[in-house]
Amino acid sequence: MSDKLPLVVPFVLYLIALIAIGIYTFRFTKTMEGFHLGGRSLNPWVAGISLMFSGSSGWIFTGMAGLCYAIGPSSWFMHASNLFFMLIAFLMIGKRMRNYSGILGAITYPEYFVRRVRARGNMIRVVASLAVVMFMSVSVATQYMAASKSMMPLFGMTNIQAILITAAVVGFYCLIGGFLAVCWTDFVQGIVILIGSVTLCLYMIYDIGGWSNVTSKLAEIDPKLVSAEWATFPLILAYWTTGFQCIGRPHDTIRYFAVKDSKSTRKMAMIGMFGFLLNYWTGYLIGWVGRIYFPNIPDPETIFGRLLTGVLNPWFSGIMLAALMALIMSTVDSCLLSAASTLSEDFYHACINKNASKERLVNVSRFSVLFIAVVGIFLAVNSGGRSIMTVMLFASGGLAATFGPALILSLYWKRLTEGGVIAAMFTGFVMSVTWNVTGMAKVSNIHEGCIGFLLSLAAGVIVSLITKPLPQDEIRRELKAVSKDYNAEQLERVVEEFQSVR
Repeated sequence: MSDKLPLVVPFVLYLIALIAIGIYTFRFTKTMEGFHLGGRSLNPWVAGISLMFSGSSGWIFTGMAGLCYAIGPSSWFMHASNLFFMLIAFLMIGKRMRNYSGILGAITYPEYFVRRVRARGNMIRVVASLAVVMFMSVSVATQYMAASKSMMPLFGMTNIQAILITAAVVGFYCLIGGFLAVCWTDFVQGIVILIGSVTLCLYMIYDIGGWSNVTSKLAEIDPKLVSAEWATFPLILAYWTTGFQCIGRPHDTIRYFAVKDSKSTRKMAMIGMFGFLLNYWTGYLIGWVGRIYFPNIPDPETIFGRLLTGVLNPWFSGIMLAALMALIMSTVDSCLLSAASTLSEDFYHACINKNASKERLVNVSRFSVLFIAVVGIFLAVNSGGRSIMTVMLFASGGLAATFGPALILSLYWKRLTEGGVIAAMFTGFVMSVTWNVTGMAKVSNIHEGCIGFLLSLAAGVIVSLITKPLPQDEIRRELKAVSKDYNAEQLERVVEEFQSVR
């Protein structure tokens, strides 16, 4: 055990720090808005970094690193697509989402849609809840899989042991701390990730003898590793269409609800995009340069764990293991809390117990966290050796196809109706699953998130046009108001003005 001490000490200290944050932020979780949105008080630094790492996740050091290990520069077609669509999401959604959620008084993502189209029934909540439970559980499972692939060779653990440790720690501070704990731990974790991954990449390049030695050694292994010219059109199409999975995912978009004002979303976007670029680049280098150390390994997604055990100083390896857990936990906690808000507020409160007290709703939220965590454990244990990258893209694409088109229409189109939202959500949900299960994604080289997104958008428009419109003057006034930049005081006055009319 003594030889594992340098690995264990930084790792355990890091987990203790996360638990401490959860305990500290417990005092802010007595209400639903406190538990799920942290009182809408996040500064843009915390919100931007939290959003970035809720979307990056453990697949950066496992799935992405494994892809870069296998095909080198050709993988950047996927990275560029993700960065492009994430920028679109920041520009199109951020400001308007913060304003509109405040004006409508929406705490959860499905509740926003319900209030936006003045829904009378619960169908929006039901479809949203089904999609969230399914795709969030799969997303959580991918993070447990990533933890397992890295921790097993380091500590000699079994698959189930590694998964249970990860689930126990992240579940605890979600249960205790709520949204504020998630965002502040994401912020701390983001700093650890960025510093640690940049240091690792610089060390590997230095250890190999500089950039020229890196490229020459990779060319000796395989010429395809130093040029993207080998990428075929089907490969480029498959990778580029994955970018649609970046728009409208609940665990990302909820950050826009919670930032302190709409002016802050600009800074939030700049911080987030810089972090994404740096994070993607370091993930690429870990896999790409790592291949020089381990030219032929059966599972490329284990490259990060192999670097920790075979190349680095044990103490630094312990810190980098903490960085990996930071990526994993920053996504798991966001998924768990997003699912909890949907199940407690939009399913239990709206459909089962409309008279539930605030305390009961918070307790139901905590039970929902536990439920999704357990489902994620089951899926991870029974993953059957599936690729982390493939599973993650399926879950993320399904969430974007279900919610993204309806969200964009709600922020920009006054003609959107309740029927349009239901049609968009249902179409995106069903088509993304069907496209994957039937194998059409492999046959067509078009990712299920892309086809689901486009068909969902079409369904939302068509059904809205054939159903009764909402009061157009009222919606036009709202859309005009949400298009503007407000500081905290201005936004508070606008919110009060709209709520007084209602």
